[in-house]
Amino acid sequence: RLSGLQGDQNRTLILATVDVNQFRQINMENTGLFARSFLFKVMCVLIMFLTANGDVSYSVPEEKKIGSVIGNLARDLGINVKTLTLRKARLDVDEGSNRYCDIDMNTGDLIVAERIDREQLCGPATTCTLKYEIIIEYPLELHRIVIEIIDINDNSPAFAKEMITVEISELAIKGARYAVNEAHDADIGINCVQSYKLKENPYFSFLFHNKPGQEKYELVLEKELDREEQKDIELLLTAFDGGNPQRSGTAVIHITVLDANDNSPVFSRPLAYVAENNKPGISICSVTARDPDWRQNGTVLYSLVSSEVNGIPVSSFLSVNGDTGVIHAVRSYNDNTLPAGGTLKLHQNDPFGASVITLNTTGDEEVRIA
Repeated sequence: RLSGLQGDQNRTLILATVDVNQFRQINMENTGLFARSFLFKVMCVLIMFLTANGDVSYSVPEEKKIGSVIGNLARDLGINVKTLTLRKARLDVDEGSNRYCDIDMNTGDLIVAERIDREQLCGPATTCTLKYEIIIEYPLELHRIVIEIIDINDNSPAFAKEMITVEISELAIKGARYAVNEAHDADIGINCVQSYKLKENPYFSFLFHNKPGQEKYELVLEKELDREEQKDIELLLTAFDGGNPQRSGTAVIHITVLDANDNSPVFSRPLAYVAENNKPGISICSVTARDPDWRQNGTVLYSLVSSEVNGIPVSSFLSVNGDTGVIHAVRSYNDNTLPAGGTLKLHQNDPFGASVITLNTTGDEEVRIA
């Protein structure tokens, strides 16, 4: 005969009543079949009549101090606190698992037993719960409890890199947009990233769209760039969450302005004078030009304009070193054979064109660059 006892809330666990003498009257050949059938029926009765009460729900903020009270189990389950120890009330926790909660047998309180970190437990999930079964004996009772872990603003927004590098051509037009990586916050809801602010500067603004599935994080060019004026720009971007107190994280955006061939070479002086009656091969003049562009875009190559004087090519009188700009006499000449007005062209593969310097011959023995 198996029977249950009356519980604290007038719940009765009635399992089964069976006359054991039935076993003695069963034919031996049917014993195995009957025993299996009997045990199956008993198991079904156990499952149907075992006292299992509805869930009891609590909520607790993460990171509460160990020993903090979550709720009073004895009161919420209708159990006399004085009987908790006698009835061996306990949380059913798998071996090796963290025991985040426990029962205070003196007060009936459900308390925090270990540090609870919501982000560690549930990551980015919007809902985070701990589920336990409470076992109480004499009579046997099972109660399920669900504890919702409430997020607190214990994390700051952070960028994947503290330095974000972006390369932009100096020919970029106003209004151009450039995507940057967003900040992340391990918290959820209002405690995660809510807004961005770009430190005031003359070149860029920041555009932030937070519509789900259509998020955008973009730098917007407000003023055209000029590498020759400023080749590097540093911006400070700050991400803010919506918690209280509010937390923030920053990243430096380093803009490298890429050079474009947007400048023509320019001579330091527009007019050069060269002496006449020079010996062939002698250096008679040196000219200098500058191009503010970078590397190959600013490389200067000198050459004479293809022209003639009295039917004779200018190159018959003068030559120029393409790298240095030094002009040499090819043969002796005077202002009659090479009149004033010969031109020297600064050559460069440059869509913005070349600069021209005018050479005037003079009877002075000294070379002057005007």
